[in-house]
Amino acid sequence: MRKLHDIDLKLLRGFQAIAEAGGIAGAQVTLNVSQSTLSTQLADLEARLGFRLCRRGRGGFALTDEGQQLLDAMEDLFAAADRFQNATATISGEMRGVLRIGIMDAMLANHAWPLPDVLGRFSARAPHTHVDLSLVSPAAMEGLVLDGKRDAVIGPFPEKRAGLSYLPLFQERHSLYAARHHPLAQEEAITFDTLSRHALIVTAGEMRRFPFIRTGRAKSGAEDRENIYPAATVDQMETHAILIRSGRFVGFLPDYYGASLTDLAVLPTGKELQYLSPIYLVSRKGGDDNLILRRFLKDVADQPLIAGPLTRGGAVVPLAE
Repeated sequence: MRKLHDIDLKLLRGFQAIAEAGGIAGAQVTLNVSQSTLSTQLADLEARLGFRLCRRGRGGFALTDEGQQLLDAMEDLFAAADRFQNATATISGEMRGVLRIGIMDAMLANHAWPLPDVLGRFSARAPHTHVDLSLVSPAAMEGLVLDGKRDAVIGPFPEKRAGLSYLPLFQERHSLYAARHHPLAQEEAITFDTLSRHALIVTAGEMRRFPFIRTGRAKSGAEDRENIYPAATVDQMETHAILIRSGRFVGFLPDYYGASLTDLAVLPTGKELQYLSPIYLVSRKGGDDNLILRRFLKDVADQPLIAGPLTRGGAVVPLAE
């Protein structure tokens, strides 16, 4: 494949859909194309490339090493194609292109800063813009923006990286939660000493935030009264909640999210076992020369916190406070 033509891009996107669906049958529904057509297109692409992309048959579907390498390379190709489409939209002044956003999970429960309202207003003003919205681990967010694979991400960023612009949105108050049948849910006050005797879940950010949380395990046979060694680690709120709901673990959750889970109880702790997490929208510096992204950034900046029972002294507070 010496030169890339329209037909090649079509075949590559078909292969991407097949790989993501785990086979031709799954991609048939996504692309609304018959299995025989997809099979023919896949064989055509392999002939153009000169190597096999996948194994398919009675043993199931699996990418070859070459197929996985091509799939990885295609991420950069399609990201560049999206950037080109957005550049032409900026030049022409028309809102025709792609807006790729990555967000942390459980934002649907945040009624004080309603992302659905922001996206609804943006889409109404830019009906010809395709919105690519995906859940992203906070640890991966900044890298995706720097690599050009996401135009903007929304999540917690306690530290700032060069080359990125951080638009402050709000702060989440995080408290300790447990299942209602957990022993700590019956306590009148939770102290560090009480917490140290139970299985704690943490994120990488919480390990950096709390100096008493240590990695690894305490020395065998030794009791450590100054540190807590977590029993589990997670990177998303829903995985956090699943472990808490098991009744075995306790962990920190944003209060707006914890309040939506009626089978969990917020534990009575002092401020030393609570924290505020700043939430930002992050984009590349100079990225607002993209007309589509600039329009979205304005809609985000114009969205105020909505007053309610979880605002002001509750789960969500202005970032300036």
